[in-house]
Amino acid sequence: MYFPTEEIAKDLNTNPETIENAIGFIQSLDPIGVGARSLQECLLLQLKALPKRNSLAETIIQDFFELFAERSWKEIATKLDIKPFDIQQVFDFIQTLNPRPGAAFQGGEAHYIVPDFDIQVENGVVSMSMQDSYLPKVSLNLQYYHYFLEEKDSKTKSYLQQKVDQCQWIIRSLEQRKQTLQNVMNEIINRQLDFFIKGPAHLKPLIMSEIAEALEIHESTVSRAVKDKFVQTPFGIFELKYFFSRNIQTTGDVDTSSTQVKNVMKQMIDEENKQKPLSDQEIVSILKKEHGILVSRRTIAKYRDQLNIPSSSKRKRYSK
Repeated sequence: MYFPTEEIAKDLNTNPETIENAIGFIQSLDPIGVGARSLQECLLLQLKALPKRNSLAETIIQDFFELFAERSWKEIATKLDIKPFDIQQVFDFIQTLNPRPGAAFQGGEAHYIVPDFDIQVENGVVSMSMQDSYLPKVSLNLQYYHYFLEEKDSKTKSYLQQKVDQCQWIIRSLEQRKQTLQNVMNEIINRQLDFFIKGPAHLKPLIMSEIAEALEIHESTVSRAVKDKFVQTPFGIFELKYFFSRNIQTTGDVDTSSTQVKNVMKQMIDEENKQKPLSDQEIVSILKKEHGILVSRRTIAKYRDQLNIPSSSKRKRYSK
């Protein structure tokens, strides 16, 4: 959040000049860029601190920052009477700067994914094991329980029995949850067998209601069971939600999944000619012609957004 110098000066009962001097002092500290009041100012501070100044980069960040961020490079090139390739070179250089120089001093605990399941494939046979050793164990201390059973006071006995019932309920609930999760994972394996044997390219359409119907449980139970759960496969670690995707129509007899469409689309974009990137409509045509997948241009645009892939105009690279 950006606070105007005048507002800070008023809150601290001083004058704006003093605040500007203080900010200037902070910005002179390492790492270069700390104390910046915006991303634009952060980048400029780093550019101006370079041993060999890049005047074009400074001009673009100083005067055309929004156009630069929107990749309106042709408009900038026209105004500066230079080639889009020159701006592209600046863009590549800006990527080497640090937009968050203070992040190095931010402490935080590292978080690791511990898969809940481990899938092994041997000679085409898929086996599953549940990794629950890291979960806390709940048990009832029978020694204390039998000791207190000898207590003659009825209130004490009633209180003890109440706590025992609560403990047993927790144990049963945990076991039921574990069994439900195992059942869901087994059903996913049965329906996505080709995925676990052949790889992600063979992911099939699957929705949670299909699993719920097969296991005779509510769809919300399946949703809660797979939430934040992961599985280790021969092809990497995947979130269980990855295996659920909508049905996409094809020109053949077998439909495909939205996840598979995204995978194919991403591969196409990764391999495209960056000087002539594929438009959404071109992707639609290629998917239909080469893969038999029927999707609309609007769907492709939505999938691009979900994959954080910019439009073709923003993926374009310029030659000299």
